[in-house]
Amino acid sequence: MSDGESTTPAPRRRPVYGRPAPTSPGAASGSPAPGSPTVPYAEGQFTQGGFAQEPSAEAPFAHGSPAQAPYPDGPATGPLPAQPPRSSGGSAPSKRRGLLPLIIGLALLLIIGPAATIGGLVWSFSSLVGDASTGPTVLEGGTGELEVGKNEMLILYVPAEDAAEAQCTAEGSSSGAVTEFPTSGSVTFGNGTSYEQALGVAAMEDTTVTIACTGTEAPAYLGPYSVTKMAAPMLIGPIIGIIAGLIGLILTIIGIVRLVRSRRA
Repeated sequence: MSDGESTTPAPRRRPVYGRPAPTSPGAASGSPAPGSPTVPYAEGQFTQGGFAQEPSAEAPFAHGSPAQAPYPDGPATGPLPAQPPRSSGGSAPSKRRGLLPLIIGLALLLIIGPAATIGGLVWSFSSLVGDASTGPTVLEGGTGELEVGKNEMLILYVPAEDAAEAQCTAEGSSSGAVTEFPTSGSVTFGNGTSYEQALGVAAMEDTTVTIACTGTEAPAYLGPYSVTKMAAPMLIGPIIGIIAGLIGLILTIIGIVRLVRSRRA
């Protein structure tokens, strides 16, 4: 090597990533630049580390190149969609299922059922209560007659001091027109007189009832009362009370079970 020749080596070519290989001044004429390594490069190819690579549909960008957003007109811009707020505390407490059936059941069982039963009895004997305040009708001489309609009844009384020896009977205008039934009880009326129940009389048809009592001079009676009007409330009230109580008991059990399950959940 002579002193006139340069000993400086040719600069080493730097590798390119994801870009077409730079062309040397001689590339335009189709020949590589002096001192540079020949790199096979074809149109539509990318170079990586000096080697040509075909573009891939699965990886359109060469290794090491910045990622591009898959938008034809550029990356999307604008505010991000609103995100639902995150709960800072724990999960919301579950509702106490069964509370409503429990309340309704207790109301039916403890309030409506007994009220229906008592109300039916009071309604049935409401007419008796009114008459008890004024006192019974007294039969002078121990006997008397009065008109009684079908399905009506009378309650015969004798003074309390004559109750041990008094005997009363009732007859209709025809055979089988009236039915006698025993009754008992003491009552003090609003006028201060005390009487004992002696006999109950029910008319099977419209008839004239003849009442005769022995052992007393002042028998009395209350009525006539409609058997239907007295019996219907007396039966309907307790029936409603029993049904309401059963429904209330069922709802109470259902409510308790649901409350226990909701607390375990």
